[in-house]
Amino acid sequence: MADCPLVIIRWLDSRQPSGQWRYLADLPEARPVEVASVGWLLRDTAEAMVICQNVGDLETPDKAQASGIMTIPTRCVLSVERLTEVERGTNAFAAPGSAGIAGSGHFAAISEDLEIATTRTLQAL
Repeated sequence: MADCPLVIIRWLDSRQPSGQWRYLADLPEARPVEVASVGWLLRDTAEAMVICQNVGDLETPDKAQASGIMTIPTRCVLSVERLTEVERGTNAFAAPGSAGIAGSGHFAAISEDLEIATTRTLQAL
């Protein structure tokens, strides 16, 4: 997966359609929704960025599989940030020496500065 970096993409999406009739004079302000998506970057072209949430069969690259594949139009992308792996016990999101999420040995961090990463995450939620 060295050629498919783990990234967080911030992008603009449309809002869910309103299923009811409305007077045009009473329409609320129309703004797109900012979305943050995390995944392995499979493709990055002038037209689209393709990420996936899950990758399997990593031991045999010619049989690797992906699921949760999402295509984001490049023109909607606000920013892309590469996530870095941090050794167990050094991540601000977990207690030192803990097993981590689902017993993994590594953690993903949004930024080199974990304090900034924590602040951004909490603000987003």
